[in-house]
Amino acid sequence: MEITEEIKTSKALFDVDLRKIWKEWELRAMVLFTLGVQIVLLLLGNRRKSSPTVRLRVLVWCAYLTSDYVATVALGVLSRKLGEVNGTSGHLDDNSKLAALWALWAPLLLLLLGGPDTITAYSLEDNALWLRHLLALGVQAGATAYVLFMAWTSSSLSVLSLVMILVGLIKYGERTWVQWLASKDKLRESMLSPPDPSPNYPRFMAEYSLKQAEGYHVTADEVIEVQVPATPYVTGDLIIKADELLQKFKCLFIDLILSYDDRDMSRSIFKGISWNDAFQLIEIELGFMYDLLYTKAMLLYSVWGFLRRFITFSLTLLVLAFFSLTEKYANCSPVDLYITYALLAVIIIFEIYSILILLSSDWTDVWLSKHNKSRALHRAVTCVQLPRQPRWSNSIAQFSLLEFCINENPLVCHGILKRLNINEKLDKYHYTTSENVEPKLKKKIFERVKEKSEKLEMPTDPGQIGREHTDEIWGTEAEFDQIILTLHIATELCFYSEKVKESGFPNYKLSKHLSRYMLYLLVRYPFTLPNGIGQIRIRDTFAEAIKFFEEQAHSKPKPEERRGASSADRRSQKALELACNMLLKVNTEVPPTKVKGGRSKSVLFDGCRLVRVLNKEDRTKKWEIIWNLWVDVLLYAARQSRGDCHADQLRRGGELLTHVWLLLAHFGLTDHFKMTQGHAIAKLILI
Repeated sequence: MEITEEIKTSKALFDVDLRKIWKEWELRAMVLFTLGVQIVLLLLGNRRKSSPTVRLRVLVWCAYLTSDYVATVALGVLSRKLGEVNGTSGHLDDNSKLAALWALWAPLLLLLLGGPDTITAYSLEDNALWLRHLLALGVQAGATAYVLFMAWTSSSLSVLSLVMILVGLIKYGERTWVQWLASKDKLRESMLSPPDPSPNYPRFMAEYSLKQAEGYHVTADEVIEVQVPATPYVTGDLIIKADELLQKFKCLFIDLILSYDDRDMSRSIFKGISWNDAFQLIEIELGFMYDLLYTKAMLLYSVWGFLRRFITFSLTLLVLAFFSLTEKYANCSPVDLYITYALLAVIIIFEIYSILILLSSDWTDVWLSKHNKSRALHRAVTCVQLPRQPRWSNSIAQFSLLEFCINENPLVCHGILKRLNINEKLDKYHYTTSENVEPKLKKKIFERVKEKSEKLEMPTDPGQIGREHTDEIWGTEAEFDQIILTLHIATELCFYSEKVKESGFPNYKLSKHLSRYMLYLLVRYPFTLPNGIGQIRIRDTFAEAIKFFEEQAHSKPKPEERRGASSADRRSQKALELACNMLLKVNTEVPPTKVKGGRSKSVLFDGCRLVRVLNKEDRTKKWEIIWNLWVDVLLYAARQSRGDCHADQLRRGGELLTHVWLLLAHFGLTDHFKMTQGHAIAKLILI
């Protein structure tokens, strides 16, 4: 009994001490956590446009979501604590600085809710919910005003709190404002040209009738309006050209159409430049577009934007100076004082860092180039610029059907994940790797697009892809997802069964990279590709492949081979070679559809049949065919994709598919050009 009572007493004391500590530190912890989250967003919010890593996106996503929630809860805790300080008298003691110090935290939290300049929206959906953020701004501003009212004293702390409320409203207001500007409806409205009532037709016809009444034989003739030729491209002004192109082609991201004159202007530029300059232009354009959609670029890069930054920075600096010089805070906890100093100091550092980022961007280079400022200003800006961040990841993700199905490197706790029915989704992340986009691939894509632009021919049906080999490979009625899966399986089988990487055949490596990239898009982001039954076909093909390998006695490596990283790589390589050889040993003389019917959409052994068709050519010719087929598949997918999907992918490090899509648009090979520009100028001819 005595032991039991001692345990209960110890537990009660522990609970009391823990609650006491939490009651003392809950507000401090929330404030510090909000500050830490904002640091993460400031440093990493803009990195995701050039990094495809899942860990970075998850970290930014968690920080983005928790920043608002924790700050909101902190304001609620703060109002409750002020109520406790008030006590039963209903007013604060004028000599107490604690409540006024806490009240200063409220506008600082409001300011932090405005977020850094490097991220205003995690995804396009956040821009669409701008009205909800506007309501949140009203609620948070009201809560801050309530806290300040409850803690109002005759001390200078309350005055400083009023000043910081202004700064907080500016920062939070900017975030909501830019989300409204970046919403799809507002973007579409801002990009539409002013309404055109057309020339005065009634007046023209009245004059026409009048001349007829006067006895003239009147005819109306149309005068062709000569368009001003496009400005020729000058080497060295990539930034300026990218900005000019963006003003026209940003319409594509919200599925608006352009004129044939815009197409001719863009085509004249891209026909006269190298493949390297073409892809650099597109990189800069997409970097601009990312900033417009996910940062405060729309508001910052203007005179008023610079003025607002000067105001917020100056006021915060003045508040920190007055806070540290004017009064003593004997009744306040040193911890609370340190937290207040940390909040003000970090916010000032935020402002300085944001200004440096602003000066280090392509937008600043455009402004300096357009205004022809002096070299001294150029040098001054260059001295304070931060190292340039890559404009995109310059990588393509890789996903192999065979690697996924043989499950050579399973996740930790794979059995538990399987029971929770989340193993398949996590496995897709686990088996996704990346490769750099090689210059040879960009050059090949540019040359192929330029060639098609000169002929003005692009496949409008997936059955036309590689039509010189269509009849023997997949027929004229093939669906696009079927082509990707079939060709991917064939490419993997050819690569690993022949060990071509030791033979040095041209384009074999790039063919494999494109093969795995297109399958990655089909598996992970099917909305970027033409509509079809890709998900059904993938599931059926995966299921058939997994079942096939499970039935094979040698589908798994021996236990003694599991030693070290290099040994694991060799084991994985060997397992892929064994898997390919097992598939190719299957007799595929009879078409699979005649055996399994139309219910299963698997194309596993259709890929094996394709290998036998390709093997009729010599190895060099075979890999040239595979390479050209994959380039055509990429171009077809890019042409059929939608602008809003590409806008969404910009936040994931960017996609090669997006660059190819914009390249096709600049060459006029998409369906976005359906208008002519300029009015018909009519004149009356009197006889």
